[in-house]
Amino acid sequence: MPETYIYLAILLTAFATYLPRFLGVFSSDFVNEEGKLFKFVSCVSYGILAALIARIFIHPVGALEQTSTTIRLLAAGITIVILFVSKKNVLFSSLFGVILFGILNLYFN
Repeated sequence: MPETYIYLAILLTAFATYLPRFLGVFSSDFVNEEGKLFKFVSCVSYGILAALIARIFIHPVGALEQTSTTIRLLAAGITIVILFVSKKNVLFSSLFGVILFGILNLYFN
C-alpha cells in the first residue's frame, strides 16, 4: 500500500506544477499587453526585483557579507556605466563587473 502513495504524490505534484503553466498559456490570448493591468503587474515585478537587488547590496548574506558596502556599490555603479558605454552588452558588462569586484575586493579589503 505505501508504494501507491508515491505514485499519488508524483501525480499530484505534476498536476500542481503543470496546471498553472497550462492556464497561463491558455489565458495568454486574452491578455492585453498594452493594458493598465499588465503594465501594473510589470511595474510591481520590476519593483520587487529592484528591492531584492538593493537588499543584496545593503544587507548581504554569506560570503558577500565579508565585503565592504563601498566596494559593492562602487563595482555596481561602474558596471552600470560600462553597460551603457558598451551599448547594453549585458555579457561584457557582467563579466567586467565580476572581475572588477574581485580586483577591488582583493586589493582594498
